[in-house]
Amino acid sequence: MSQAIQYNSSVAMIRHPRFLQRAADLTPALQRLRQTPQAIVEAVAEPGALNGWRGNTVCTPEQFYQQPLNVGDSIIIDFGSHFVGYLQFSCRSVGSPPDAPAHLHFSFGETLSEVCEPFSEYQGWLSSSWLQQQDLWLDVLPARVALPRRYCLRYLKVEVKALSRKFRLQFDEIALETVTSAGSPHPAVIADLQLKAIDDVAVRTLKNCMQEVFEDGPKRDRRLWLGDLRLQAQVNDVTFGHHDLVRRCLYLFAGHTREDGMVSANVFVQPEVRADDTFLFDYSLFFVDVLYN
Repeated sequence: MSQAIQYNSSVAMIRHPRFLQRAADLTPALQRLRQTPQAIVEAVAEPGALNGWRGNTVCTPEQFYQQPLNVGDSIIIDFGSHFVGYLQFSCRSVGSPPDAPAHLHFSFGETLSEVCEPFSEYQGWLSSSWLQQQDLWLDVLPARVALPRRYCLRYLKVEVKALSRKFRLQFDEIALETVTSAGSPHPAVIADLQLKAIDDVAVRTLKNCMQEVFEDGPKRDRRLWLGDLRLQAQVNDVTFGHHDLVRRCLYLFAGHTREDGMVSANVFVQPEVRADDTFLFDYSLFFVDVLYN
């Protein structure tokens, strides 16, 4: 992907209410499922492992819920697979009544390396605001918390940054409310076990990208891009068959165009539908290809 960024904020754009209304009518309902942790793991540096880290199981979630945490303690939770959703948890103080807030830091990772290596060393050209982390101060305990921001993860690292000396913190429950607009995929008959594993990962990736639009990625960007849509629509044809989602995406591109009719390379849908000021000629041709198919 090119690192060149277009700035075309002065380009005249036109909204097409009829197309935007059709897109709104096709907004899918999100399927919400509860996913609980599978294990508490310890990360071990290993050169031969994926990104240099291996996870060893140290206890079950049930055992972890019996362990009060002190300042400086941290744990890594393995949800067992890749999910997109919202973190929910409940916790309480242990010991004397809490006389200070509990300060927690959460790191969310698709791989172990993301929760093991410090974000402060990130030097990429993409905004560091995409790094999945959140600080939280709990003024009142016990607390039941549902984080409002959506995350994409398999691993969750919880760090206790600060408590008072009078109490410790104990979790009673941690879960994800996962979201997707995809249903169950059509079964695939694949004899080769390695190809079957690759296909399983690919289908799960598509499922997690299927939200209110086909997102180019549920972790970063989260936008509707024409280049991604073309590939996602082709795979959707033989997996989930969610054709109304493809139609919705096409109407979104058609609903906000350049004055001369050219569609943008990508579209934002929140807080309102707005085409980006990035225009790529080959991406515009993809619109024709997706529409034809």
